[in-house]
Amino acid sequence: MKDCGLFAERDPERAQRILQALERYAERRECFISALDFDALDRSTAERILHDDTAIDETLAFGDLYLQHLYAFEDQPTEGD
Repeated sequence: MKDCGLFAERDPERAQRILQALERYAERRECFISALDFDALDRSTAERILHDDTAIDETLAFGDLYLQHLYAFEDQPTEGD
């Protein structure tokens, strides 16, 4: 799976936009993949699809936690406050 850049910067609004785009991509991908005949695919292609699905699921799961962290970090007072 190509790096989507979710964790590249500490910008919660940017991360939220990327996470929402990844969620939409995952939904469309799931519809497409559910229509595939895995028996007709070679083994390496099927394994790559499953590997990418796992990576997407992990990024989505961790992405929610990352957003919570970014917003909590943003809410903390800075030095001198």
